[in-house]
Amino acid sequence: MKYRVAGAEELSRTEKRYRFAKWCIFALMLIIFYVIMRVGIFGAWQPVLLIPLAAAVSMYEEELSSCIFALFCGLMTDIAFDFVFGFSAVWLMAVCVAASLLVRNLIRVNMFNYCAVAAAAILLEFSMDWLFNIVIWNIPKGEHILFASIIPTAAATFIFSPAVYWLVRTVENRLRTDDVNAVYDEPAADNDGEQGEEA
Repeated sequence: MKYRVAGAEELSRTEKRYRFAKWCIFALMLIIFYVIMRVGIFGAWQPVLLIPLAAAVSMYEEELSSCIFALFCGLMTDIAFDFVFGFSAVWLMAVCVAASLLVRNLIRVNMFNYCAVAAAAILLEFSMDWLFNIVIWNIPKGEHILFASIIPTAAATFIFSPAVYWLVRTVENRLRTDDVNAVYDEPAADNDGEQGEEA
Protein backbone atom coordinates (compact mmCIF):
# COMPACT_ATOMS: atom_id res chain seq x y z
CA MET A 1 0.00 0.00 0.00
CA LYS A 2 1.20 3.47 -0.84
CA TYR A 3 -0.19 6.85 0.05
CA ARG A 4 -0.36 9.79 -2.32
CA VAL A 5 -1.07 13.41 -1.48
CA ALA A 6 -1.88 15.43 -4.55
CA GLY A 7 -1.63 19.19 -4.63
CA ALA A 8 -4.61 21.45 -5.13
CA GLU A 9 -3.45 22.17 -8.68
CA GLU A 10 -3.96 18.50 -9.59
CA LEU A 11 -7.67 18.53 -8.81
CA SER A 12 -10.09 18.69 -11.68
CA ARG A 13 -12.94 21.18 -11.71
CA THR A 14 -15.38 18.44 -10.70
CA GLU A 15 -13.13 17.36 -7.84
CA LYS A 16 -12.91 20.93 -6.62
CA ARG A 17 -16.71 21.14 -6.57
CA TYR A 18 -16.88 17.85 -4.70
CA ARG A 19 -14.34 19.07 -2.16
CA PHE A 20 -16.20 22.35 -1.66
CA ALA A 21 -19.51 20.49 -1.22
CA LYS A 22 -17.88 18.08 1.23
CA TRP A 23 -16.59 20.86 3.47
CA CYS A 24 -19.95 22.64 3.30
CA ILE A 25 -21.59 19.46 4.59
CA PHE A 26 -19.00 19.14 7.36
CA ALA A 27 -19.62 22.77 8.33
CA LEU A 28 -23.37 22.10 8.41
CA MET A 29 -22.81 19.04 10.60
CA LEU A 30 -20.69 21.17 12.92
CA ILE A 31 -23.49 23.72 13.28
CA ILE A 32 -26.18 21.07 13.81
CA PHE A 33 -24.12 19.24 16.43
CA TYR A 34 -23.36 22.53 18.16
CA VAL A 35 -27.09 23.31 18.38
CA ILE A 36 -27.79 19.84 19.80
CA MET A 37 -25.06 20.34 22.40
CA ARG A 38 -26.28 23.83 23.26
CA VAL A 39 -29.88 22.73 23.74
CA GLY A 40 -28.80 19.84 25.97
CA ILE A 41 -31.67 17.51 25.10
CA PHE A 42 -29.91 14.51 26.70
CA GLY A 43 -29.46 16.06 30.14
CA ALA A 44 -26.50 14.70 32.13
CA TRP A 45 -25.79 12.24 29.31
CA GLN A 46 -25.41 15.01 26.72
CA PRO A 47 -22.75 13.88 24.20
CA VAL A 48 -20.12 16.32 23.00
CA LEU A 49 -20.67 15.43 19.35
CA LEU A 50 -18.04 17.80 17.99
CA ILE A 51 -15.24 15.66 19.43
CA PRO A 52 -16.07 12.50 17.43
CA LEU A 53 -16.87 14.68 14.41
CA ALA A 54 -13.39 16.22 14.44
CA ALA A 55 -11.84 12.78 15.00
CA ALA A 56 -13.76 11.26 12.08
CA VAL A 57 -12.84 14.05 9.67
CA SER A 58 -9.18 13.79 10.70
CA MET A 59 -9.14 10.15 9.62
CA TYR A 60 -9.85 11.19 6.03
CA GLU A 61 -8.13 14.56 5.68
CA GLU A 62 -4.55 15.80 5.68
CA GLU A 63 -2.97 17.45 8.70
CA LEU A 64 -3.68 21.11 7.95
CA SER A 65 -7.35 20.55 7.13
CA SER A 66 -7.72 18.35 10.22
CA CYS A 67 -6.08 20.97 12.41
CA ILE A 68 -8.28 23.80 11.16
CA PHE A 69 -11.49 21.79 11.44
CA ALA A 70 -10.50 20.59 14.93
CA LEU A 71 -9.84 24.21 15.88
CA PHE A 72 -13.39 25.21 14.94
CA CYS A 73 -14.88 22.14 16.63
CA GLY A 74 -12.91 22.91 19.79
CA LEU A 75 -13.89 26.57 19.84
CA MET A 76 -17.56 25.71 19.33
CA THR A 77 -17.30 23.18 22.16
CA ASP A 78 -15.86 25.86 24.43
CA ILE A 79 -18.73 28.19 23.56
CA ALA A 80 -21.36 25.49 24.08
CA PHE A 81 -20.09 24.55 27.55
CA ASP A 82 -18.78 27.95 28.65
CA PHE A 83 -15.16 26.79 28.82
CA VAL A 84 -12.18 29.11 28.51
CA PHE A 85 -12.06 30.08 24.84
CA GLY A 86 -9.56 27.81 23.11
CA PHE A 87 -9.34 25.24 25.92
CA SER A 88 -10.88 22.35 24.00
CA ALA A 89 -9.34 23.41 20.71
CA VAL A 90 -5.79 22.82 21.98
CA TRP A 91 -6.35 19.18 22.92
CA LEU A 92 -8.56 18.42 19.93
CA MET A 93 -6.09 19.83 17.41
CA ALA A 94 -3.27 17.73 18.87
CA VAL A 95 -5.26 14.49 18.64
CA CYS A 96 -6.61 15.19 15.15
CA VAL A 97 -3.24 16.08 13.65
CA ALA A 98 -1.79 12.93 15.22
CA ALA A 99 -4.66 10.89 13.76
CA SER A 100 -4.05 12.28 10.27
CA LEU A 101 -0.35 11.44 10.52
CA LEU A 102 -1.12 7.92 11.75
CA VAL A 103 -3.50 7.31 8.84
CA ARG A 104 -0.95 8.69 6.42
CA ASN A 105 1.91 6.51 7.66
CA LEU A 106 0.79 3.66 9.88
CA ILE A 107 -2.88 2.71 10.26
CA ARG A 108 -5.87 2.16 8.00
CA VAL A 109 -9.20 3.95 8.11
CA ASN A 110 -11.72 1.61 9.73
CA MET A 111 -14.17 1.59 12.60
CA PHE A 112 -11.77 0.04 15.10
CA ASN A 113 -9.00 2.58 14.50
CA TYR A 114 -11.51 5.42 14.49
CA CYS A 115 -12.93 4.32 17.84
CA ALA A 116 -9.38 4.27 19.23
CA VAL A 117 -8.78 7.83 17.99
CA ALA A 118 -12.16 9.01 19.27
CA ALA A 119 -11.54 7.38 22.65
CA ALA A 120 -8.16 9.12 22.90
CA ALA A 121 -9.71 12.49 22.04
CA ILE A 122 -12.55 12.00 24.52
CA LEU A 123 -10.23 10.81 27.30
CA LEU A 124 -7.83 13.71 26.78
CA GLU A 125 -10.59 16.33 26.58
CA PHE A 126 -12.48 15.22 29.68
CA SER A 127 -9.33 14.51 31.69
CA MET A 128 -8.10 18.03 31.04
CA ASP A 129 -11.56 19.38 31.88
CA TRP A 130 -11.48 17.52 35.19
CA LEU A 131 -7.92 18.61 35.97
CA PHE A 132 -8.01 22.29 34.98
CA ASN A 133 -11.64 23.15 35.77
CA ILE A 134 -12.27 21.05 38.88
CA VAL A 135 -9.12 19.80 40.60
CA ILE A 136 -6.88 22.86 40.26
CA TRP A 137 -9.63 25.21 41.44
CA ASN A 138 -10.58 22.83 44.26
CA ILE A 139 -14.25 22.98 43.31
CA PRO A 140 -16.55 21.70 46.10
CA LYS A 141 -18.10 18.28 45.45
CA GLY A 142 -15.62 17.63 42.67
CA GLU A 143 -16.09 13.86 42.87
CA HIS A 144 -19.84 14.27 42.54
CA ILE A 145 -19.33 16.36 39.40
CA LEU A 146 -16.98 13.70 38.03
CA PHE A 147 -19.41 10.81 38.46
CA ALA A 148 -22.65 12.71 37.86
CA SER A 149 -21.61 14.80 34.88
CA ILE A 150 -18.15 14.28 33.38
CA ILE A 151 -18.11 10.48 33.15
CA PRO A 152 -21.71 10.19 31.82
CA THR A 153 -21.00 12.87 29.21
CA ALA A 154 -17.78 11.16 28.13
CA ALA A 155 -19.55 7.79 27.91
CA ALA A 156 -22.41 9.24 25.87
CA THR A 157 -19.91 10.92 23.54
CA PHE A 158 -18.17 7.60 22.88
CA ILE A 159 -21.48 5.77 22.39
CA PHE A 160 -22.52 8.23 19.67
CA SER A 161 -19.09 8.13 18.00
CA PRO A 162 -19.79 5.23 15.58
CA ALA A 163 -22.86 7.03 14.23
CA VAL A 164 -20.82 10.18 13.64
CA TYR A 165 -18.13 8.14 11.90
CA TRP A 166 -20.74 6.54 9.64
CA LEU A 167 -22.04 9.97 8.61
CA VAL A 168 -18.55 11.28 7.83
CA ARG A 169 -17.61 8.10 5.96
CA THR A 170 -20.78 8.36 3.86
CA VAL A 171 -19.95 11.94 2.90
CA GLU A 172 -16.35 11.04 2.11
CA ASN A 173 -17.36 8.07 -0.05
CA ARG A 174 -19.93 10.08 -2.00
CA LEU A 175 -17.70 13.12 -2.50
CA ARG A 176 -14.30 11.51 -2.62
CA THR A 177 -11.38 13.31 -4.27
CA ASP A 178 -7.78 12.21 -4.80
CA ASP A 179 -6.10 15.07 -2.98
CA VAL A 180 -5.61 13.48 0.43
CA ASN A 181 -4.89 10.08 1.93
CA ALA A 182 -5.52 8.29 -1.37
CA VAL A 183 -4.55 4.64 -1.07
CA TYR A 184 -3.61 2.62 -4.11
CA ASP A 185 -1.89 -0.65 -4.93
CA GLU A 186 0.92 -1.17 -7.36
CA PRO A 187 1.44 -4.95 -7.29
CA ALA A 188 2.24 -5.18 -10.98
CA ALA A 189 4.91 -2.48 -10.81
CA ASP A 190 6.48 -4.05 -7.74
CA ASN A 191 6.56 -7.48 -9.36
CA ASP A 192 8.08 -6.11 -12.54
CA GLY A 193 10.73 -4.35 -10.51
CA GLU A 194 11.58 -7.53 -8.61
CA GLN A 195 11.82 -9.54 -11.82
CA GLY A 196 14.08 -6.92 -13.33
CA GLU A 197 16.39 -7.04 -10.35
CA GLU A 198 16.52 -10.84 -10.47
CA ALA A 199 17.37 -10.74 -14.17
